[in-house]
Amino acid sequence: MSDALVTAILALGLAVIVVRRRSVAIALLSAQSLLLGAGALQLAGERGSDYLVASIVLAVKAIAIPILLFAVLRQTREQRLVAPASGPLVRLAGAGALALLCVALVPPLGLGDPQTERTAVALVFVGAAIVVARRPALLQLVGLIVAENGLALLAVSVPGGLPYVIELGALLDLVLVVTVAAAFTRRIHGELGTGDTELLRGLRD
Repeated sequence: MSDALVTAILALGLAVIVVRRRSVAIALLSAQSLLLGAGALQLAGERGSDYLVASIVLAVKAIAIPILLFAVLRQTREQRLVAPASGPLVRLAGAGALALLCVALVPPLGLGDPQTERTAVALVFVGAAIVVARRPALLQLVGLIVAENGLALLAVSVPGGLPYVIELGALLDLVLVVTVAAAFTRRIHGELGTGDTELLRGLRD
């Protein structure tokens, strides 16, 4: 996978932590997942048929998950934008610093291309930063999927790739998690009239 493609995948993950609108974040996630699937398909010609199936699974995920998220978005319209806890530049700087720190501290895994490996590790922590920094429940769900894309990028970088059975199992697990999280998001919005998870801090037994 080319360095430019890997960099673009990371840049889209960082962009998610900056944007305010949930629809834009989902669109960025979709673009990131499509680039990941496209990169995997490029490598499929150099590897076996099992890897081709795994690449197709990644491409299907890039289409199916955003569709599900947009469906949740339509069901949980916000009356107004949820005010972020910090500004976009602060969030971007924090996520970038966390990613650089983790890349520096995590030892080389020796699984494939070093740059792709470092980018994958950074993307996992960028996804975690999105979950922590964003208040809307749907954006936190997007952050989880960004982190999962980091793990998928790491799997793609492994010489020979991972068996398609593992990728298919990961896809099914992800769909299950997204479905449960989406139902939870709808419940929060139904009870509170907003997806702002900050309001959950006031709940008491």
